[in-house]
Amino acid sequence: MLKKIKAGFYHLLHPKISFFLTSISKDGRPNVMACAWAMPVSEDPPIIVVSVSKESYTSELIKQTKEFVINIPNKDLLKSLWVCGKTSGRDIDKFAKAKLKQIKSKLLRTPRVDDCIGYIECRLWKVVDSGECYAFFGKVLNVEVDDRYFKKGLWIKEAKIPLHLGGSRMVYFNDAE
Repeated sequence: MLKKIKAGFYHLLHPKISFFLTSISKDGRPNVMACAWAMPVSEDPPIIVVSVSKESYTSELIKQTKEFVINIPNKDLLKSLWVCGKTSGRDIDKFAKAKLKQIKSKLLRTPRVDDCIGYIECRLWKVVDSGECYAFFGKVLNVEVDDRYFKKGLWIKEAKIPLHLGGSRMVYFNDAE
């Protein structure tokens, strides 16, 4: 029997890959947040969209410097992902608080999160006002993946990518197999 849902319609589109979204200020101060709302919107040209709260420090930084990096972790970084999802980088260094190491991106000033298994470097193309969020459309400039976990264009079971189920619930990619 179908039941009408009054709120939380977006949960029907979960689980979503949980990732670190990195950004940087004009003066070079890096920031990292936990995020799960991203999707590709075009293959040619390669464009991805991330949805971020208008009130977040990350939104401010992406609008300032016009770049961001999607950093895909595996289960080894789950504790750090939780820290980055529960604090704001406006007043603290979330890299330090989450015990994350920064590494240089290939084409951007925005750093990457070390030990992730995938990276997508993006230059901001367009911002769309989307309710309480901004939808940041990024032109994909560089993509790199750990080939131990990505075979024939797919993540394999051993990748153990954290998936956000909604609220504070998580599961790992292919845990059920």
